[in-house]
This record gives sequence, C-alpha cells and structure tokens, in this order.
Amino acid sequence: MWPFNRKKTEEKKSEPWEDKFAALAPLVLASDQVMGPQRLPVCFAYRVKPNNPYDSGWIFSSGKESQQHLDDNPPKICPMNSFLKMDPTLAEITGHAVGSAWERDGAGASWKEVPGFRPPR
Repeated sequence: MWPFNRKKTEEKKSEPWEDKFAALAPLVLASDQVMGPQRLPVCFAYRVKPNNPYDSGWIFSSGKESQQHLDDNPPKICPMNSFLKMDPTLAEITGHAVGSAWERDGAGASWKEVPGFRPPR
C-alpha cells in the first residue's frame, strides 16, 4: 500500500522577510542619494541578475556617487513602485533586460543606453 498511505509532506513555510518583500515587490536597490526629502533624481540605473523572486535586479543611483561612497553607504532595498510614482520616466527603462544600463543628464533629460557597461563586483 506504499503509494496510497504516503504521508503528506509539510509545505515549505516562508521566511518572515519573504511576506514583507512579496508585498512590496518588485524591489530595487537604491543609493541613499536618491532617497529622502533632499533626494537627487535617478540619473543612472543598471540591471543585474535578480537574487530572489521579489528582486527586479535594478540598481538606481544619482550617477554622482563615488565607489567609496557606495562602499560606505550601501544601497538600500526599496519598492520600485515608489520610484515610479516619483519619476514615471523610469518606466521607460525598467522593462529592459538584465545587463542593460541607462543614464541621463538630469531629471527632465532622455534616457540613453550605456553600451558595454559592466557592473562593479
């Protein structure tokens, strides 16, 4: 009777953070310079392979951060929708593939693809 009396396995329970991330997804990593009341516009964005189902893979920055600044102040996890509400032009780039990178000169400027961009490791 083995196939008929098999015990049901318990469903995998999600981690506590997963429910919070799922509610806010899709998520981005964002520099501290593009967050808060004194924020600068997102003028540089690139997409890496997502780390989990809630991660969009996008990393948003002002484009003015030095690598030292980013090392000292790592990007924070944020809901992409918050950025899209503040700047609807981000929707022009967020549908592009992993490996793409985009920049612009200022908040009102057009997005331009950055050919050959390689993300920092």
